[in-house]
Order: sequence, then structure tokens, then C-alpha cells
Amino acid sequence: MAKNKKERADAAATRDDVVLAIDALTYAQKRRLEKFARYKILGLGRKAGRRDHQELQQDAFTSTLLGVESESEGRRWYKNRVDFVGHLIGAMRSIASHWAEAFDEAEPLLDSEMAVETEDGKISSPISEAQSTAPDQERTLSAKEKLAEILRLFQNDDEAVMVLEGIREGWTGPEIMDGLGLSRDKFEAAMKRIRYRIK
Repeated sequence: MAKNKKERADAAATRDDVVLAIDALTYAQKRRLEKFARYKILGLGRKAGRRDHQELQQDAFTSTLLGVESESEGRRWYKNRVDFVGHLIGAMRSIASHWAEAFDEAEPLLDSEMAVETEDGKISSPISEAQSTAPDQERTLSAKEKLAEILRLFQNDDEAVMVLEGIREGWTGPEIMDGLGLSRDKFEAAMKRIRYRIK
């Protein structure tokens, strides 16, 4: 008889119990659950996987309703052990922990995840404010014009043109000599002519 009493006391809540408990949540209880969800999402940071506090709360409700129907899925609420708010807080804690464990640290950052609000209320992003290492169009055009002008100076000097092309490709002196089959003497002589004419 005592065993039956304990089993009834430890029995999981029914679907009706859960629905009634959801409907009976007071404004203060809802605020408490929302604050806890926000706190957990803030603590998770990137590990929340772009989910917000509302999704965390919704998952706790969904998991509780699923637990009524299934022995192996969802979370069961034992209403004689913990009140409904306490149960939902435990569910959110568990769900947040699962999200953190499942998060891949190698996942790339989004621009929006690095954005911060400045003191004057503007959104500042390190990516959008980073200076590009690539030259702008004006500099690129200017460099092409200068290179064409330099190459015209050496139109009758094949070795100098080859050395200039190698420099344009970003090759080192030894790479130019090796890649173009120039001896050290010919390479150095071409470099002297280039320096002299460009000055």
C-alpha cells in the first residue's frame, strides 16, 4: 500500500497536467523564465548557434510535452518533486548544455557575430571597417600605366623586359635567374640598366 502511494507521488505529469500548468503561469513566472533563458543564451555566446532565448524556452515546453508521450524522448515533469517553473528551468539548463556540447568550435564567425554597438549607438563591425590589403582601382590602374611606360623604355632590351616581368610576378632574383635561364652576370646587368633608366 505504501509502495503504491509512493509510485503515485513519483508519477510523471499527464498531458493535461502540463497544459494546465502552462496556462496557469503567472506574469512573474513568465518573466522569471524569460530572464533565465536570456541569461543562458548570453552565457552560451556563439555556442547558442544563432538561437535566441525564445527558442530555448520553446524547446523546454516542447520537450516537456514530448516527455508526456514518450518514455525515451523529451523531459518528464514529476510535479510532486519540483514545481513547473523549476522543471522548465532544469529543462532549459539541460538543453543549453546540449547545445554547447554539440557546437563545433571550428565554425567560422559571421560578420554579425563580431559586430558591437558603440557608445553613440552605432553598430561597428571589425570586418566592414578593416582596410583591404588589395589596392584600390585607382592605384591598380596607375600601377598598370607605370608598368606599361617602363616596359616601353625597354622595348628593345629583351633581358630587361624578362627581369621586369619576373619582378611583376613577385619572383625573387634567384627565381628570375632560374626561371628565365639568365646567368647572374646578365641578371645583374639588366637590373643596373633598369635602375638607371627608371631614375
